[in-house]
Amino acid sequence: MDSSDTGAQPVTPAGLLASLAYIDNVGFHGIATTLTGPDPKIDRNWAALIRNAHIAVAATTWPVDLQAAADRFTHAAEELIAVLERRDTAAVAEPAKELHIAYHALSDAGWSHLAAAAGMKTEGDHDHHGHGHSH
Repeated sequence: MDSSDTGAQPVTPAGLLASLAYIDNVGFHGIATTLTGPDPKIDRNWAALIRNAHIAVAATTWPVDLQAAADRFTHAAEELIAVLERRDTAAVAEPAKELHIAYHALSDAGWSHLAAAAGMKTEGDHDHHGHGHSH
C-alpha cells in the first residue's frame, strides 16, 4: 500500500446514486408528519429503515462540499433511531423534524451535484414533490 494512501475511497456517481435512491424512498416526509402530529404513533419498521439509510449515507464517500450535509443527516438519523427504539412518543417530534430537514438538504444537494457532474443545467433544487412527496 502506498504510504500516501489515506484509505479514503473515491467519490463515484454510482455510490452517490445508490445512497440518494435509497434515502429518497424511505418516506421521511410521512414519518415526520406522523411523528410531529397531535397523536404520534411509532411504526416498528421505521428504526430499521432509518438505520439502513444511515448506513447508506455513512458508507458513501461524499464530495467535500456535501460532507457536512451527510454528517448532519447521519447525526440526525442516530438521534431519531435512539428515540424510536425507546418508543418514546413524547420525544420524537424534534428528532423527526431535524432528520426530515437534513434529508432534504442532502438529497437536494446530492442530486444537484450529480446533475452538474453530468453537465446538466439545474434550475433550483431537486423537486421532491414530483415524487408525490412520499419520502
